[in-house]
Amino acid sequence: MQREKVNVEELRRGGVIALKERDMFSLWVKTACCNLNSAQLRKLADITDKYGRGFLLFSSRQIPIIPFIRLQDVAAAKKELAEVEMELDRCGARVRNFNVCHEDKVCPYAIINCISLGEKMEGFFRSEILHKIKIGIAGCSRDCVVTRVLSDIGFIGVASDNGARYDAYLGGRLGLNPFIGIKMAERLSEDGAVRFVQNYFDLMEREGNPGERAADLINRLGAEKVKPALIKKQDKTLPEPVACPTRLAEKETDKIILRIRASCGEVTTKQLRKIADIAGKYGLGFVHFAVRGAPEIPGVDIKCLADIVNELQEVNLQILDSGIDNLQTCYGRHCSESLADTQYLLAEVEKKVKGLGLNDLNIKVSAAGCPNSCGIPQLSDVGFHGIAEPEVNAKSCSACGLCIPVCKRKAIKIENGKVIIDKERCGYCGQCITVCPFDGMLEKRRGLAVLVGGKEGEDTRLGKVIAEFVSEEKALQIAGKCLKLMKEKNTGAAAIIDVMGIEKLRDILVADEK
Repeated sequence: MQREKVNVEELRRGGVIALKERDMFSLWVKTACCNLNSAQLRKLADITDKYGRGFLLFSSRQIPIIPFIRLQDVAAAKKELAEVEMELDRCGARVRNFNVCHEDKVCPYAIINCISLGEKMEGFFRSEILHKIKIGIAGCSRDCVVTRVLSDIGFIGVASDNGARYDAYLGGRLGLNPFIGIKMAERLSEDGAVRFVQNYFDLMEREGNPGERAADLINRLGAEKVKPALIKKQDKTLPEPVACPTRLAEKETDKIILRIRASCGEVTTKQLRKIADIAGKYGLGFVHFAVRGAPEIPGVDIKCLADIVNELQEVNLQILDSGIDNLQTCYGRHCSESLADTQYLLAEVEKKVKGLGLNDLNIKVSAAGCPNSCGIPQLSDVGFHGIAEPEVNAKSCSACGLCIPVCKRKAIKIENGKVIIDKERCGYCGQCITVCPFDGMLEKRRGLAVLVGGKEGEDTRLGKVIAEFVSEEKALQIAGKCLKLMKEKNTGAAAIIDVMGIEKLRDILVADEK
């Protein structure tokens, strides 16, 4: 079936996403509170083997993505997912899969059972509201799901005189217009948090412009106007909770969370089946999907580690207990919007980590194929994303205006019958080039942007761009210098910036080697 004969945007809203390769799609699979049980994992492996190419991705959205599915096989794949109570996530202007970390019965840092709140939030998934809405819930201030940035609405567990409660943040997003969420409410109960979300939905129905997200609403109306609408009390009936099947009945006091390295989030079906077996044999029977793509198996007895290591080696996997944190990306070279081969880039970074003998799991490196930043480069010590600079081809441009609505930075306008690009505002995503059917917009240059200093947790920061339109070779040279410096200083890039400043660090990292 030819792609132009199908409604790609409608498919996208249903979790079927077009890939770069013609007439190939990926399936975005929803998770229940970011967990899937062993039977569900095996079903994913079966579907991937039958309809895909034998591998899938653990994504930063805390969901599995199955690439290279033909459109004619989508219905059959969805039917098989339903056999084990799975369905597709949504994309575009809809409520998305909820990002949730481990509950307090599993994680030693969690001070509140975020799964309980997650069950109540699941009731919003069926909402027909036509705004892109991401909701994240973290059990403590470590904020492993990075709710302040990755979620339009984020809840973080905090201590209070009335027991653990939630602080609520609004506006988080990455992409071309990144925004760190603003705290809008403190010490909310679970029911208060649910009301907060319902109030936001009601506000967007009344005040939201088409395609607008929480950050846009704040920028347009102002935080002081938005805040009262979110915390008001209401009598409206709230959605019914949806039980998470992996919720625990009692605390796992003497067990650990086992993290498995999955570089770039890619896992073969053989590896996935082994992970499912280990979860059932040594864990609690389910796997947690983490932001950085490393599968996590809770409830593992530390006495079983040697046996688990041996079983993982059978499928060329290892425990994430050395080197740096899991290298994460979007689906890079496979994506229709990608401008870079992020899988190759991170594989080369991994070689540099091993060459340096770097052993600090707090160090994070990630990449995204384009400035939409699905690979979360802004939240890493070192991050990369692909960029392309557009240039108007006056001979072919008809000033039709197709490029204007796709520009998320509002950098394009028509004056006196000519298309004008504001290069100060341009985010170099390349979408205006892609959408033009007349070769009226050309690619002037392409390369990589390199960012440093991103950080998660209480002191969440967005990485700063220190180089643009560099080659893979130059980007890797910069990354190597930064990794070496972090090893020497025994700290992360954000802390180094605090001491020496971004300009001095840029000079050190970007300077050509002699």
